Amino acid sequence: MPNAQLLITKMMNHLSLKSLAFYGIAIGSASLLFKVVTAYGETNLNAPPALAGNYRFDPNNLPECLKSDVLVLTIEQSGVYLSGNLRSGSREGREKTAQGKASLLGKWETQGLNLSGAVPNLAGCSDSTATGQNSSVKMRGIIEQESLKGKISLTDGAAATDFTAPREAAVQPQK
Repeated sequence: MPNAQLLITKMMNHLSLKSLAFYGIAIGSASLLFKVVTAYGETNLNAPPALAGNYRFDPNNLPECLKSDVLVLTIEQSGVYLSGNLRSGSREGREKTAQGKASLLGKWETQGLNLSGAVPNLAGCSDSTATGQNSSVKMRGIIEQESLKGKISLTDGAAATDFTAPREAAVQPQK
């Protein structure tokens, strides 16, 4: 019997060393993989810039039918995905789009933002306001300091026009 106990003890010690080696290698491999993935993420993955806010367009820098009124682009952001509204800068224009859903959709990419969609009832576009139809708008731009710079076009054949729209200061709600 003593030989059987000695044999069992040797087998247990041998299994303990194998288990210990297995778990040590597994933990070491997981740590190394974590370090490699973390290093890659820190060097190659960057969050998109904060774009959310209101941008006011100077009417002189806009395509033909949009020159009649100051326009405000409101952008909302969820990561790289953007949504927004292009509305008249007048009080009436703000009230019309305050309750509506976003009419422009787009995405931030490394070279800038892209927004497009149908914008309802733009004040200077007589075709869209007279018939009640929406104007189709396409925008491409980049953020430089506190301004949005890019090109805007009415996608029904009009040429793209350069624009610069400074970001409006955020209004702090009063308590």
